[in-house]
Amino acid sequence: MILKNINFIVVFCFSFSFGQNSELFDQGNELYNNGNYYEAIEKYSSIVKSGEHSDKLYYNMGNSYYKLNDIANSIYYYEKALLLNPNSETINNNLVFAQNMLIDKIEILPENQISIFTNSVTKLFNYNTWQYLFIFFEYLAIFLFFLFMISKIPSLKKKLFISSISSTILFLLFLIIANNSKNISENNNPAIIFDKQIELREEPNLRSEEIIKLHEGTKLNILESINDWSLIQLKNGNKGWILTSSFRTVK
Repeated sequence: MILKNINFIVVFCFSFSFGQNSELFDQGNELYNNGNYYEAIEKYSSIVKSGEHSDKLYYNMGNSYYKLNDIANSIYYYEKALLLNPNSETINNNLVFAQNMLIDKIEILPENQISIFTNSVTKLFNYNTWQYLFIFFEYLAIFLFFLFMISKIPSLKKKLFISSISSTILFLLFLIIANNSKNISENNNPAIIFDKQIELREEPNLRSEEIIKLHEGTKLNILESINDWSLIQLKNGNKGWILTSSFRTVK
């Protein structure tokens, strides 16, 4: 299928520091803009192999693979870009375009309003940021309570007590959010199928009953692995076993 509907997709061409890899990045951008997508991917891949990582780099790789109609790789690199910049509207939009070309149309398991709100708040920052926040307010609450205990001025004691209670509430709130963020991160082990077609089975062996056939580009979440098999979960909540060699992990 020729990709005619994404001519508006443009590569990030602004400069960012890759150190000695900045020249490779610029060369990759120029090759991309000239329609030399294979060569652009080679330049970007060289940067990745050197240990450099960036949402912009992965985004450009996703665009290059998209132009080559390699949807599995395109989705794979868009997903890697989103891990580094989850709130990017541009990356999310291009990912949707790529997902529209998938064979497997798997609906997302619906969430209740409380879960939607909780997850949206949690995703505002990463786990480390939430951790810094709850640690800061923990020490602030202790410090303010200490000042409250030693203060001899009634009006000041009242303000210190209220401030200490407020800091304690914020500490507990950020602690809960940090734990939720940690749980989401630990339970989130995304992968993309690269085999043209693979069977999802009830048990980790080829003799077990087939649940459904899955195709390249489909996203899944890895729950556990045993030998050559992995227990996975799809976006609709369905679980089953597939060969570990059929997918690549995003993280």
